[in-house]
Amino acid sequence: MADSISEKTVIANSKLQDKRLKKALNTWDLYFLSLGGIIGSGWLFAAAASAGTTGPAAILSWIIGGVIVLFIALVYAELGSMIPRTGAISRYGHYSHGGVAGLFFGWTYFLSAVSVPAIEAEAVITYASSYIKGLSYSAPNPINPSATVALLTGLGILLAAILIVAFFALNYAGVRIMGKTNTGMTWWKLIIPSITIVMLAFLVFHTSNFTSPALGGFLPGNNSATIFEAVSTDGIVFSFLGFRQALDYGGEAKTPQRSIPRATIFSVLTGIVVYVLLQVVFIGAIDPTKLAAAGGWFGLVSSTPTTYAASVVAAPFAFLAKSSGIFALVVLTYVLYADAYVSPAGTLNVYAGTSTRTLFGLAEIGYFPKQLSVVSKKTHVPVLPIILSVIIGIIFLAPFPSWYALVGLITGATAFTYIVGGSALMVLRREADALKRPFKLPFAKILAPIAFIGATLIVYWSGWPTIPYLAIGIFLGIVVYLIILATHKVENVFTDCVHNFVYL
Repeated sequence: MADSISEKTVIANSKLQDKRLKKALNTWDLYFLSLGGIIGSGWLFAAAASAGTTGPAAILSWIIGGVIVLFIALVYAELGSMIPRTGAISRYGHYSHGGVAGLFFGWTYFLSAVSVPAIEAEAVITYASSYIKGLSYSAPNPINPSATVALLTGLGILLAAILIVAFFALNYAGVRIMGKTNTGMTWWKLIIPSITIVMLAFLVFHTSNFTSPALGGFLPGNNSATIFEAVSTDGIVFSFLGFRQALDYGGEAKTPQRSIPRATIFSVLTGIVVYVLLQVVFIGAIDPTKLAAAGGWFGLVSSTPTTYAASVVAAPFAFLAKSSGIFALVVLTYVLYADAYVSPAGTLNVYAGTSTRTLFGLAEIGYFPKQLSVVSKKTHVPVLPIILSVIIGIIFLAPFPSWYALVGLITGATAFTYIVGGSALMVLRREADALKRPFKLPFAKILAPIAFIGATLIVYWSGWPTIPYLAIGIFLGIVVYLIILATHKVENVFTDCVHNFVYL
């Protein structure tokens, strides 16, 4: 009895959503949406950030982070093929665990998505500040005061806000236009890092950098904890989080049951290969003499960085190419400066749609007012969520005016929402086994717990003070919900929650 009621509940929920959205995306579109979310500002900054934390051992950090995210992606590949819905990840906790868990995970997922346009806009302006004065300045990291980072000035924040508005406007034009625009941008974003890997590997590569005692050795300080710290706080996991785009746009896919698993899994595998190789060539391209004078690998995040270290952190690959003095790499520098606009802007474009669709999904479930699920008859996209996402995204710029300051918070918030994936998969296998599963994860009883543990560890590795900030943001969602509930503009999903818990 319990099983049949649960199945009917999930099946009903899965069929009532997204009927008004346009089915315009194919497998390649979803793959490039996920890959476009993966290859963004992470490739521009994360290699330098992780090298400053744990030196050449950052290569291990990328492998660990990539494998953990792959396990998580495998879990969501089955969920996405089973319940292909727009804003999907914000809904799974509700379907499997009821209203209370659904609200916690859904709201946190929205925070993680809506803050990404801010960090990508910051990445664009930070790279531009390396040759346009007045856009940033060096100051202690708001999250980690012991490290110095580039913070945006008032003008820099204003320009970042304009970028956010521009790409949300592109999303308003419709999912077909946004999807095709993203495909073109992602091809560029894949080709340029690949060229960078090849050129740095063959033209300027110091193999001694990986073990040099003058730089700190393979693992500076011999502290293995920094390998795991880098996974969460230096943009490594953040760089892989884009795999979720295929899931969040699932309600607008032509053949979601087939396309979502393929796009999700292959985008992560592509990202692992690209990022590990980028970290290798970054370490090899560093000038060992100048880095030693800066204090070794830890000098990249020193509170008093040398000019060389500060330049590396501000525009890692572009500066290394330019400072090499090799003509081909100097030419590459200009391409990298152009890519510093394209890569983050492409990811900003994708996440502008993700945050919008997350609000749409939360409204469809009943957490937020139904006005948030109103879809434009002209462009077939939700309108009010776009406006709110623009406003909230811009708000994130003020307290976190730096890529390095915001990346750990976004990683922790997103990983927190991924905790529910493994348990949701097993709950729905038990309680809703009648649902069609075009992709069924093998060895789920082993892989689902690994995904659960991996996501939990990512949050744990985020450390202090990221976790307290994250807790404040999560509980703020409860306050927002209660305020809306008090004004009688949202359905009381906690009534449904009690019903669900009785039968789950």
